[in-house]
Amino acid sequence: MIRKEFIDFCVEQPKEYFLDKIVQMRIESENRIPPEVQLEFRKLDNDTTVEEYFLETPWATKYGIKSHVYVVKKCTGNSLSPVLINIHGGGWSLPHTERDTYFCRRIANRSGYLIIDIDYVLAPEYPYPAAIEEIEAVLNILPDWLPTLGGDVNNITLCGQSAGGNLLAAVMQRKQYSKSLNIQRQILCYLPTDNYTDKYHGEELNQRALSTEHYGFFYNPVFEDRKKPDVSLVYATADDLREIPKSDFILAGLDELCPEGIEYCELLRANGIETTLRVFENSRHGFLVNLYDEFQEAEDYLLSIL
Repeated sequence: MIRKEFIDFCVEQPKEYFLDKIVQMRIESENRIPPEVQLEFRKLDNDTTVEEYFLETPWATKYGIKSHVYVVKKCTGNSLSPVLINIHGGGWSLPHTERDTYFCRRIANRSGYLIIDIDYVLAPEYPYPAAIEEIEAVLNILPDWLPTLGGDVNNITLCGQSAGGNLLAAVMQRKQYSKSLNIQRQILCYLPTDNYTDKYHGEELNQRALSTEHYGFFYNPVFEDRKKPDVSLVYATADDLREIPKSDFILAGLDELCPEGIEYCELLRANGIETTLRVFENSRHGFLVNLYDEFQEAEDYLLSIL
């Protein structure tokens, strides 16, 4: 099946098809984490704390659910700490997992940052733009909430993994978040930036490509929505990119998303945004949170730019 055939097929399917499909894909994703890697996730239990919060926001009131975040801290008695806000990946459709919390624990333990880990709503149950709007709503209550957690609103870093990087960059472009947050930079890790263009050039979709295309359709059941700049970031205008914070790109050289990540980096540079770009040439997609390839080198690099 080629991409156009796949999209035409999806358009004809009832919503129940996608709800059944995502349940299957979520189970398969969880089963892909090797047992020895899962054991790693508990190694910082005595060095960091993880607290769960369900936040009341205008967005949450609208949808009848509360926004879910994790607060990760190093076990110290520090006063106000710099803050890193993390947005996990998973094709806009896969849930927050222990691997995401463990990433936040590692960063908190090594940096002393307070981590706010946003567990946003997922597609296809909540398609575009629900996740973007929820992240914006959480950011808008943080100026009042962070000081009660020991977080410094004047020292904020944002970090997004894969689809989370796409959501983060979309939030920055839309500019609907509180300006009371002093955002120093956004760190964008192996993110999709063009969900509209056919990457397969009319060729047959392999299994990974089919999974990727399913995620895209879960998030954007109206295909033409993918051309919007808060979905396909490379379509952003100069006005969209105005006031974007310094942007650091961490990309994987063996990832099919690497070229479009570079394209978005170059677009930011062309519009006067300060950027850094680091490509880990021998790494696959998701390596920073999945603990393979050059994840340790990438983590060291991330900490060096905080």
